[in-house]
Amino acid sequence: VLRDLMALKSSLENLSDADLLNSKEMVDSDMVAAMSFLQTLLLCNFLIYGDQFLTIVFHMLYLTLKYGICEESCCCLSTLSVVLCHMKDYDASERIGQLAILLLEKFQSRKYISYVHCCVFGVIRGFNRHIKMSIEPLLSAYQIGMQTGDIQLAMSNAYWYLADNFISGQLHLAALKRNLKVFGEQMVEYKQMVFHHLLRPIEQVVSNLLLSTGEPLLLIGRDKEQESILNKAIEQNNSYLAIQMCIFGCVEAYIYGDYELAVNFTQKRHEMERNMPSKSRFYGMPDFFDGLSFLAMAHQSSDQKWILSANESISNIDHFAKVSPSNCEHKLLLLQAEMKSIMGEVEEASNKYELAISAAERNEFIHEQAIANERAAEFFLRNGD
Repeated sequence: VLRDLMALKSSLENLSDADLLNSKEMVDSDMVAAMSFLQTLLLCNFLIYGDQFLTIVFHMLYLTLKYGICEESCCCLSTLSVVLCHMKDYDASERIGQLAILLLEKFQSRKYISYVHCCVFGVIRGFNRHIKMSIEPLLSAYQIGMQTGDIQLAMSNAYWYLADNFISGQLHLAALKRNLKVFGEQMVEYKQMVFHHLLRPIEQVVSNLLLSTGEPLLLIGRDKEQESILNKAIEQNNSYLAIQMCIFGCVEAYIYGDYELAVNFTQKRHEMERNMPSKSRFYGMPDFFDGLSFLAMAHQSSDQKWILSANESISNIDHFAKVSPSNCEHKLLLLQAEMKSIMGEVEEASNKYELAISAAERNEFIHEQAIANERAAEFFLRNGD
């Protein structure tokens, strides 16, 4: 199925915007009914990535290319863009996602906005464009989903809206905490507990950072609830939630300077990800904090394993920086600066720190600009400058 799907992908990739918009529309009532039925199956399989997922996408694309475009065509296109993103074919993913948005606008299809925006702005767009460009479309998709009764996808868009705000630093933590509370309560009200649970790691790290105790609450044993949720997620084999808790736990631990705790979170996450079909990439954020944590450990230890692990993180961020420089250029520069510092290449490290700070400011990652300033200050202090 995947091979046939990739053949259809090649046909779609070469379509111009005009070619797609001027394509014949599906008029065969049986085919229209088939597309509607397949869309229902697609939605059932989308959030769980079920066994029939790729087969459904293939048949919808096949019907679209053979019998013409219809409202549901934008859904199968946006889903294909997610599949391609998981395969790390980011350029094709972006192009197919763009076609999905064009069809959504052509048919002015409010009923599928939540689905298409969840795929395009919630999953793929941050790999090619600045994360902040997805925030308003995700909020709009949440609002329209609530109006049309598409509650599950509305809450999915709400989750990505909040996650992207945290990752990009576009909202002050106090404002983000208020939004997390409002959306979290609404998720409970509408019994959307999957998304409510996924919000918990973000909500906890935001709350803990606002407390500013000077050390991660998980370490000093005061964050009993988060520790309990993590242990329960692992026991119940809820890998996705456990992985998210490790990602955001690493962020908190690193910011508070407990690097051993940060790498423990990272190593635990890596163990779980070995059994997952795809990793939680969050547009490079996990690899960034992984790398920072490994490099911080390398400053404290002569064990070469930290350098090797850091190099792997740098390689991953280098890949992300090539496809999405606005999100990852400064991350790569800061990791390179830290590595140069460890290697004793003072002049090159100094230059990389300055470039990282400048790139973070230019790309509006103010929270990561702060980290770059902090790491640079420690570097200059160590070197008597």
